[in-house]
Amino acid sequence: MRLISSVLPPFVILSVLFSLIASCHKIQVLTTDIKQTINKDKNTLRFLVIGDWGRNGKYHQKDVAEQMNKTAEHFNPSFIISTGDNFYPHGVSSTTDKQWETSFEDIYTGNHLQCPWYVVLGNHDYRGTPQAEVDYTKKQGRWRMPARYYTSTEKIDDSTKARFIFLDSNPIVIHNHNYFSDMALQDTVQQLRWLDSVLTHAQEKWKIVVAHHPVYSSNPRHGNSERLIALLKPKLEKYGVQLYLSGHDHDLQHQKPPGTVDYVISGAGSQTRRTSQNLTSKFSREVSGFAALRLTTDSLHVHFIDYTGNTIYSYSRGK
Repeated sequence: MRLISSVLPPFVILSVLFSLIASCHKIQVLTTDIKQTINKDKNTLRFLVIGDWGRNGKYHQKDVAEQMNKTAEHFNPSFIISTGDNFYPHGVSSTTDKQWETSFEDIYTGNHLQCPWYVVLGNHDYRGTPQAEVDYTKKQGRWRMPARYYTSTEKIDDSTKARFIFLDSNPIVIHNHNYFSDMALQDTVQQLRWLDSVLTHAQEKWKIVVAHHPVYSSNPRHGNSERLIALLKPKLEKYGVQLYLSGHDHDLQHQKPPGTVDYVISGAGSQTRRTSQNLTSKFSREVSGFAALRLTTDSLHVHFIDYTGNTIYSYSRGK
């Protein structure tokens, strides 16, 4: 403090200190709010979202896993969603690949993380054998990827359910399929027709779509996906989807362009990447972490939690 006071006026020092105190207080309030609210919510569906994580415990992957378990102890999630890029750098080769142990089984060991994991494929997963991640569903109880795209319904209360739709965005977004395993064999038209059919018949109050690639992103590495804006966004708006979850950009983001859909990126399960903000950004930060979400009959709540356990962002919306 003596060194600072020798070069800065006292009023500047006080201003900085008050800002730091206010910032710390805000983080603590957000963290406390989650714990207090959890005990009050009975008819609530809770789940965690993590993406871009499989690095043998490195780049804070293990730290994120530990904080997920600590959060889950109070949060009591029904399941965990993985938004893809589950194994770096080249996916897995088979259902017996050692990375199943070094990047998954030996990392997410907490008692409160033994719930179902609903998984989608990322572009790095396609550099290995993506079918092995589908087949692992039959081998390991909590790993759930019955197909490359699939759907599931989850109960919120006795009269309300949520529809989750898990897509394979890779063949939709990536133009050159030659470097990505069997991606050229995937039928994008068929998948989009399937999505239309699922959403047409979905009667659930909440509709959530999950894929690896973001529709909107302020990360300078990838940014918005023009393909998904053209091919996917109109369907999300047409059928009343409220939330789109993705990864790919190694950060935590909340994007809200004009329209009814919120776009949440949880791709910071291990190594992060420099990010930024744009006109649709509500929040963007390059820090390892994950998202904790709550759904009630009439509301959605999103919390971003970093690898040290601090809640760095919270957002709520009605149906």
